[in-house]
Amino acid sequence: MEEDGVERVRAKVSRDEDGGKRVRAKVSGGKIAEVDDWLRNLPESLLCHLLLHLPTKYVVKTSTLSSQWRHLWRYVPGLDLDCRDFTEYDEVAGFIDSFLSFNNGESSIKMFKLRYHTDLGGDVDEETDNANLTRWINTVVKRKVQHLALSWGEVPMPPTLYKSKSLVSLKLTEAVLPNPDFVSLPSVKAILLESVKFANDLAFEKLISGCLGLERLTLYRSQNDNVKVLRVRSKTLLNFDYNGSTFTGPHEDLMVSIDAPMLEDLQLSDHLTASFILGNMNSLEEADIDVQFNFCFGKKFDPMDIPKRSMIRNFLVAISNVKNMILSPSTLEVIYEYSRCALLPLFCNLSCLSVYFYNHSWEMLPVFLERCPNVKSLVVESATFPKDNTRISTRPWALLSSLEYVEIESPLEGEAMEMELLSYLLENSPVLRRLTLYVEKDSNNESVILRGLLMIPRLSSSCQVYVLYP
Repeated sequence: MEEDGVERVRAKVSRDEDGGKRVRAKVSGGKIAEVDDWLRNLPESLLCHLLLHLPTKYVVKTSTLSSQWRHLWRYVPGLDLDCRDFTEYDEVAGFIDSFLSFNNGESSIKMFKLRYHTDLGGDVDEETDNANLTRWINTVVKRKVQHLALSWGEVPMPPTLYKSKSLVSLKLTEAVLPNPDFVSLPSVKAILLESVKFANDLAFEKLISGCLGLERLTLYRSQNDNVKVLRVRSKTLLNFDYNGSTFTGPHEDLMVSIDAPMLEDLQLSDHLTASFILGNMNSLEEADIDVQFNFCFGKKFDPMDIPKRSMIRNFLVAISNVKNMILSPSTLEVIYEYSRCALLPLFCNLSCLSVYFYNHSWEMLPVFLERCPNVKSLVVESATFPKDNTRISTRPWALLSSLEYVEIESPLEGEAMEMELLSYLLENSPVLRRLTLYVEKDSNNESVILRGLLMIPRLSSSCQVYVLYP
């Protein structure tokens, strides 16, 4: 590779006959981008800021635009590198070292993103690879990096990462996080962890607790992350997106505990975790819930399991202040089974509800809606595969006194269960304004559905039914 690897990514350049006042750079896909004099005459600091938002390989290509731009890429305060753009590991390491050593290491770095490719050629042992990444992280932390994103495999993170005063966002994929003695990340606002392996329960808890200004946390758990009790404790957290592992069998001892009084948006997706312990959720506005409390692999809800019932009750009470919510079929089924042995809490603030259910068991929906006295908007969608462990008992349903808008997203096929759902919504909603549904155009049951709709009495005199064709 020639000097700093630049020559391998040179763009082809053609100049107009007016003496180069208009430069054309050929980019990928054959598109032509024009760069006028006004762009080249911008202050260097502003040009670097603009280039910061491009992948590094495109930033390097700008060095061919003119002599003024030849070394400009070096001054861009960020590196966004995909190792698939190289063929050898040594080329990648050399390019990163060259970038970090420029300007004697005195300038700050706003962004440092690395994506590793396992098919890179060249011989490199694990110890050397770990040492290189540790050295790079130590360097960018020293140079006050603000945004760090690493996808480099199962490499241990160095202690310096836990003490960055400048770091604002952190994204780690398949990294290894040891149990730190001390964590102080006062500027971190957002963390995304994907398939990260922690030394133990405390390693994760210390990381989150040490981010005193954390606002957004996204977690995709790995199959073996060494965490049995996952605790999220934050006084500043506003958004938490949790995705549990679904690769292994039942775990009786897995637990997630969330203590975040400022939380506004909660997304939970996990079927294997047995217990979810939620603290004060009075600020909660949005919730997307897809949890099964480990009722899978043949394990069913047991009404005689008092500790489990108490945990589910506390969970529902904790999220009962939510304003907008999405419920999965599995969660709705657990709620229904719980309602057979105990009264559900009231969801008085719930205004918009999106719910999914199995197409033969829509009767679970009214059980929950009866505890939502102020819901105005309802979106329903059904899954097509059956569930055989839910026992449904139909009965007269209460009026949906606040419901104004309904949308049925799954295309109807004219089945009896679908028509019963429509009857329930139209006959029990006194203030319903609009019901929107989808029907497969030119299907054999299209006319059956339309005739059935005309025969269903509507409790609301102002209700309009819209039939759409996907």
